[in-house]
Amino acid sequence: MKKFFIIISSLVVINSANSCSDKELELYPITQDNIEDINTEDKLQKFLNASYLTVGSVSAFGTDAMAIADVLSDNAYITSAKAYSTTYNMTYSATGNDTSSLYRSLYDAIMNCNMVINNTKVPSSTNVLRMKAEAKIIRAFSYFTLLNYFSPTPTSGINQEYGVPLVLGNYDSSIQPARATVAEVYAQIISDLNQGMAGADAEPDQKVFMSKTAAKLILSRVYLTRREAGDAQLALQYATEIVNSSPASFAPIEKDKYVAYFSGLPEDGSENQKETIWELDLNPSSNLVLGIGSNLALPTLYNRISTDRRAILFTKAFFDSFPHTDLPTVNGVPQSYSPDVRRGSTKTTVTSATTYPGVPTAVQPAGLLTTIGLPVVDNPAGAWTNKYPRLTADGNFYRNIKIFRFAEAQLNRIEALYLTGQSALALTELNNFAISRGGSTYTGTNLLNDILTEKAKEFYGEGQRFYDLKRYNLPLVKGSNCVMNCNVPANDKLFVMPISQNALNYNPNLKQYPGY
Repeated sequence: MKKFFIIISSLVVINSANSCSDKELELYPITQDNIEDINTEDKLQKFLNASYLTVGSVSAFGTDAMAIADVLSDNAYITSAKAYSTTYNMTYSATGNDTSSLYRSLYDAIMNCNMVINNTKVPSSTNVLRMKAEAKIIRAFSYFTLLNYFSPTPTSGINQEYGVPLVLGNYDSSIQPARATVAEVYAQIISDLNQGMAGADAEPDQKVFMSKTAAKLILSRVYLTRREAGDAQLALQYATEIVNSSPASFAPIEKDKYVAYFSGLPEDGSENQKETIWELDLNPSSNLVLGIGSNLALPTLYNRISTDRRAILFTKAFFDSFPHTDLPTVNGVPQSYSPDVRRGSTKTTVTSATTYPGVPTAVQPAGLLTTIGLPVVDNPAGAWTNKYPRLTADGNFYRNIKIFRFAEAQLNRIEALYLTGQSALALTELNNFAISRGGSTYTGTNLLNDILTEKAKEFYGEGQRFYDLKRYNLPLVKGSNCVMNCNVPANDKLFVMPISQNALNYNPNLKQYPGY
């Protein structure tokens, strides 16, 4: 008789029903059972929790899925080749790439989702329908991420037979699925999201759980990426529903709370906030399973107050693209002030008693981009981000990771307005959004570029810029801090990650993307 483990790689799962604190999920020991005996809501919930944990692990959105997309963008770079150097140089191959664990982990999450979705042993109830809906949202998001990394964009018109394998049945180690087409995978994603949206909670108690709003946001992303006839209007519909008709627990963040939202100062201003639509649950228990710690974590990679593994900075050109006023140096360190809360000021000796032309007397504290402690080897030196603090009230590496935010719904609506021919309204809303952050406004001469520029400013460090370049079939042009593949043409094979040789060896029906 088949056996299963309710597992991710560490062979443990969590139970969200009994919390140790407001956000903490209690860790369960190793569990082994017969597939036929998944006959209680508690067991079904454990499989769903395993899905959440797997998609949030360091090889998925806990680290790799976020960081790799930034490393592949045009506004970030790796210093001293400390991490992801193969990805940054775009020299990856089937035998050497940073996405092999991402591929495996997302399919592990899908496997656990399938066990929830396909279960017929547990009697139907409101709670069971909610679990199945959340599983469908996670499965859809996992497939969407797989397509973003391992397949060409649907609007490119090239190699559309190279989607990813669609696996919808329960776990079976003997199957060897071939790639589905890109269109087939998108159809499954949209089906899952519509069903998930219908059954998920409107307002979960904690933002670590998928909701109707999360499904709508992913749908808006999907339709803006696929862009078949009618898709832009659907993207506009779902983004508008979030912006204009969300439950009270979802709302845009105020400018004066923006820095605290990421930095956690004060602590209660960061997690489970209205701006957040979905975030990963990081706590002493879950981190044991997620694998997040001093060697693998977003703070380890992005934050200057880290270990020797700190590696990802944002370019000087990107740092300077925010409105700013340069100030006299302090101890030889350049200083500046920016009204845009997403950049902020460098840490200076400026006080309310210090005045400079064009600078408010009450200068805001160090912002979310900082030029303190830059590597001397970088030319030009860029900026670290403070979006991922290492230290929290609970200890190191316990700040929840924000995956979906209300701001994306606002910017997706603006993009959909542009795609549906409503450019004047799109420009008005774009400038209103920029002003809400203290940023620069736009002329609309190249409106799509303006929208994507504002998205880059809003979501740096959150793994979106590469997706935006790829889905609009734009070239990758790295202006500085680059030594290899600095100008990659649109739709080049390098926009599609190779599947690892191990996966190809195991499954002879799985074809490598052309060119690798």
